[in-house]
Amino acid sequence: MIRLFVTEDHPVIITGLKNLFRPSRDEIEITGSASNVDDTVARAEPDSFDVLLLDLWLPDANPLVNVKKLKERFPGKPIVIFTSETSTAWQRKMFEAGIMAYLLKSANKSEIKTTLEKVSKGQIVFSAMAEPDPLKKLPSIITGQKFNITENQKELVELLSLGLTQQQIADKKKISVSTVEKTIKHVRGICNAKNNAELVKIFLEKGLI
Repeated sequence: MIRLFVTEDHPVIITGLKNLFRPSRDEIEITGSASNVDDTVARAEPDSFDVLLLDLWLPDANPLVNVKKLKERFPGKPIVIFTSETSTAWQRKMFEAGIMAYLLKSANKSEIKTTLEKVSKGQIVFSAMAEPDPLKKLPSIITGQKFNITENQKELVELLSLGLTQQQIADKKKISVSTVEKTIKHVRGICNAKNNAELVKIFLEKGLI
């Protein structure tokens, strides 16, 4: 029996999974769920599940920070991303962060079940588009030059992506908060990002961080 804890903000998805998999028939059971990672960390008991099924995009949350929180709270528990996001950049970032599989919500029952079975046995399941291929990955410095991003600017956005506040970044870099705010605002303008979350997303998708 594979026991799942699902972190997903759309109840219809959770209901759909419960209807798709029956414990007595499929040997897969959803033993718990939460709408965000903080609730998962607070409520999920490590002994009650075998695999974490995590939506990539949760409201007001950074996917990389979400994975980090779950890995810290539940070391050794495999994390499977379950999403509609088809970006290969995001797939690679998630595998680099330590997930075990990346499933699209369009996947059929057989594909989901096979993936969960492999992951529960400790296997990493790469999708065809996410398999590591260093020959196809442009160096970040090339992408950075196209955006005219300096190494200092890139570092500040990378710290943002790790969940640090602008005050924490200022403390870490030993610069003023005003300097951090102005720099990040300038980079948002370069990348045409509406907010910091969108800025981080652009950097991740372009391979800048």
